[in-house]
Amino acid sequence: MHKVLCFVDDQQGRDVELLLPLVYYAEKHLGCMVEFRFVWDIFAIYRELPDLVLLPNTVGSKWLFEISKYAHQQSIPVFALISEGNYRTNGNFDFWGYNTDHVFYQEYVCLWSERTRDFFQDKLPTEAHKMVLTGATGFDRYKIYRFSTKEEFLQKKGLSQFKKVIGYAGWAFGKLHSEIGRQELHYFLQDKPDWETWTLRQRDAVEAILRQLIEHNPDILFLLKVHPNETHPHITTESPNEMIRLREYPNVLYLKNEEPIHDLISASDIWMGFETTTTIEAWMLGKETLLINPDPDFNRDSACEGSVIARNYDDVQSSIDEFYQHGALSLFHTEEKKTLRATVVRETIGFDDGLNHFRAAGYLDEVLKQSPAKTKKRVFRMRYFLRSLKLHIGNLFYNRWLFLNLPKFNKTVWAFDRWKLKNIPLLKERYYPFLDVFYKKNEDKHYL
Repeated sequence: MHKVLCFVDDQQGRDVELLLPLVYYAEKHLGCMVEFRFVWDIFAIYRELPDLVLLPNTVGSKWLFEISKYAHQQSIPVFALISEGNYRTNGNFDFWGYNTDHVFYQEYVCLWSERTRDFFQDKLPTEAHKMVLTGATGFDRYKIYRFSTKEEFLQKKGLSQFKKVIGYAGWAFGKLHSEIGRQELHYFLQDKPDWETWTLRQRDAVEAILRQLIEHNPDILFLLKVHPNETHPHITTESPNEMIRLREYPNVLYLKNEEPIHDLISASDIWMGFETTTTIEAWMLGKETLLINPDPDFNRDSACEGSVIARNYDDVQSSIDEFYQHGALSLFHTEEKKTLRATVVRETIGFDDGLNHFRAAGYLDEVLKQSPAKTKKRVFRMRYFLRSLKLHIGNLFYNRWLFLNLPKFNKTVWAFDRWKLKNIPLLKERYYPFLDVFYKKNEDKHYL
C-alpha cells in the first residue's frame, strides 16, 4: 500500500475534478491510499513522510510550486498533472508560472497534446525525457459521469417556470480591480498598448449586450457564471465584471462557486462567453457555443474558432431566435466549424475518449514502482511548521463574520472555509459509481 498525499487549494472545482479520476484509478488499481491535504499545510509532508505527493500542477500557484520543491528536498517523488495545459506555443507565454527555479521537481510533465509536448521537448531538450502525452484528465468526466438535466437543475433551484436556459461563462474582467489581477491582465494583453482602456471598453460592451438580451427575453433564464480566477481567493470584496450589475433581474441566476461548471453547461440550451475554454467542455456535452466579441482582435485562445462569433446584440439575438425556432445554430454546424472543433480538441486536450486519466496512471504506476528504492529524509522548515500551526490553532477560534471584519484576518477566510476539504468525500461518493460502470463497460478492452 502506497501512502499518497494529494494537495489542493479548494474542495471543489477544476483541480479536484481533474485529479479525482486519477485518484480513483490509483486507489482501485495501483494499491494507493490517497489522502487530501490543503495547500497551506505543506508541513504535512514532513509529519507524514508519504511515498508520493500528488498535485494538480506545479506552476499555477506559489503554494503548489513550494510543495513540489519541499517534497523533492525530502526525496519524495512528485507526480503532477497540469490544470491549464492549453499552452500557447508561439513563444510569448511564460510556461514556468510560479516556478521561480525553472526546474521541474516532478517526475513527469503530463502534457495535454502532441502540440504542447513537442513544444516543451524543443524548448527544454535536457528535460525532454520528462515530457509525456497524457491528454487533459479533467475532460474525462464528460465521457464518464452523468450530470444534471435542465429539468433537474431548474427544479433544484426552484425555477421550473423557465423552459429555456442560456449559460454565460464570465471572463476575468474583475482582475482590473486588484493589483495582482492588473498585472496578470497586462501580461495577457501585452500586445495592446491601451490594454486597460480596451478591457474596460469590452467589459461595458458585453454587459450592455447581456442586459439587452436579459430584458428582451424574459422567458429565458440566463445563468451568469463568474470566472473562477477573476479574483484571488484572499480578496473578499466583489469586483465589477460584465455580469454583476445584472444579477437582480428575475430571469438571471448569478453564480460563483455554488454549482460545478459541468452542471451549468448540461442545464443550458446554448453556452456563451466572451473568451472561454469551457466551450470545449460544452462541445463534449453536445452543446452549441456562441462567443460575444464586440472586438475579436486580441490575443485569444484557439478554441474560439469552433464557436459562432457575435459582434453585437442583433447578432446574438438572431442566433438565439434561430436556435429556439429551428433547434440549431446553422453557423455552428458548417463543415468548416466542425473541422475546426475537431482540430481544437486534438491540439488542446489531446483525446476526448475518457481515458486521459488512464494514460496518466500509466506514468504514475512507473513512479510508484521506483518509489521504494528512494531513501526518504525529513527536512524541517520553520516557516512551513508555523503556517501549519497557525492553520490548526486559528481554526479553534475561527468565526467567519469576525474574521471578515478584522484587518489581515479577512485575508485568511478563504483558507479556513476550505482547509478541511469536506466536499471531496462527497464528490468521490458521487463520481466513483460512474467510474465503476465505465471500467466495467470497457473491461474487455486490451488497454484496461
